[in-house]
Amino acid sequence: MKQLPFVERICIYPVKSLDGIWLQEAQIGPGGCLLHDREYAIFDEKDKYVNGKKNPLVHQLRLNMDFEAKTIYFRHQAQTNWHSFHLQHDKDAIDIYLSSFFNKQVILKQNTEGGFLDKPVKSGMTLLSTASLQTVAGWFDNLPLEETRQRFRATLELGNVPAFWEDRLFTTEGTAIEFTIGNVKVLGMGPRARCVVPTRNPQTGKDIHAFQKTFAYCREQNLPEGSALNNYGHTYYLSVDCMIPSSEIGKWIAKGDELKLTGNKIKVG
Repeated sequence: MKQLPFVERICIYPVKSLDGIWLQEAQIGPGGCLLHDREYAIFDEKDKYVNGKKNPLVHQLRLNMDFEAKTIYFRHQAQTNWHSFHLQHDKDAIDIYLSSFFNKQVILKQNTEGGFLDKPVKSGMTLLSTASLQTVAGWFDNLPLEETRQRFRATLELGNVPAFWEDRLFTTEGTAIEFTIGNVKVLGMGPRARCVVPTRNPQTGKDIHAFQKTFAYCREQNLPEGSALNNYGHTYYLSVDCMIPSSEIGKWIAKGDELKLTGNKIKVG
């Protein structure tokens, strides 16, 4: 049995705000993020993101991806038939389909260097533990674990640790905690503040009453010893923002890789 924290799940989100894809391993791509994570995003005529925060139709759009074939698949969740498009050859057809789906003019844009991440400079990856998700699910009448995953949309999930163990991977602002995952060096930058998205069912968009208030209260009651979360002003946080140095580009993170703290604290701007 593994004695150290290890990578239990890897998930990337090829199109920002849409469904995730589970992987056995992921390469560190340009921009210090997992390759293909948030590589695409949907934009409206005002060049603003089309996302679940502002457009409820996002919750009804299902996605799949074949990276080798460079093919993307969309369907309305009420339908069974997928619409397939080649990412290079069918760009106009993709925009036509998405514009019809959202009932307004939109386009799918690509950025291969992490430019569509929420924090492209300071966070190429987010990390939490399976135990944290299980605990949070229990705060809300035992939400299904998979639904809870979809609400928080982390890229790496750790096994073999208790709930909120990942709090030890960050400290006060301006200082990063260094650790390794396999042979990849990672910097824990800080906790991820949460928005309205986790309050909503990822399939229907229906929200849970007083979700943020309940979450913040329960999170505070369950802070692990030594957590620096109280330094951040509130407790509506889950997962750790991680920066991957440029020296690690091209390396791989795989399921089963162990996480080890190096003991180093790094000053960051």
